Amino acid sequence: PRVSVSPSKKGPLQHHSLLVCHVTDFYPGHVQVRWFLNGREETAGVVSTHPIHNGDWTFQILVMLEMTPHQGDVYTCHVEHPSLDSPITVE
Repeated sequence: PRVSVSPSKKGPLQHHSLLVCHVTDFYPGHVQVRWFLNGREETAGVVSTHPIHNGDWTFQILVMLEMTPHQGDVYTCHVEHPSLDSPITVE
C-alpha cells in the first residue's frame, strides 16, 4: 500500500478542517486505517469510504478525520495490511 495525508483545504489554525488519509495500491481489499492525535487514537469524527476497486486487482480507500488544528498537534494516519511486515504511519 501507498499512504498519503493531506488537508482537504488549507485553513488557519483553530478552524474546523478535514484531514484525508488516502491509501492506494493494496490487495487484498481488507485494510485497517486509524487516526491518531498526539499518540492517542481518534474515533470521533472519522469518516471512511468502502474500499474502492481500481479494476486492476488493487484497491484504494479514503479515511477522513474532522478536526480543529492547534499549534503543536501531530496527526498520524496508521495503516495495517496483510502485505505489510509492519504498519505504515504518516504524519
